[in-house]
Amino acid sequence: MANSKTKQYEDEQYNRTPDYEMGSGFSNYERLMVELNNREYYPRETYEKFLNENGLDANETFDKNTDHAQLLETVYSILQTLLSNIDMYRKIETEFVTTGQAATALQNRLKSLRAEIDRIKAEMHYNDSDFSFMYFTR
Repeated sequence: MANSKTKQYEDEQYNRTPDYEMGSGFSNYERLMVELNNREYYPRETYEKFLNENGLDANETFDKNTDHAQLLETVYSILQTLLSNIDMYRKIETEFVTTGQAATALQNRLKSLRAEIDRIKAEMHYNDSDFSFMYFTR
């Protein structure tokens, strides 16, 4: 399956083998946690299931060349579930005074995340659906 992935970056900038002794590189799970600002909305096992739903193994090394869109789709899926349980979101994100403020902030995050995912997929020429990007702005 790894050979069928489309690379986003041609210059091999992100195609480095991690050096675990030096602490470089991320697993897919570690990179997911960075995207979520290390917020533990769910237990690790749940995050691993979300990663698996999007075709990523939690323990495999994150490769930005091939895994970036899938990882962001995972973040999107997690945040989408929190939108339907805004109280759980507010338990972790305590800066919001009202539920409405929290919901608005989360909706804005989802909107910007979807735009980033669509941009990456358009640049990588993903063929994961029959939909083509007729209109796309940066």
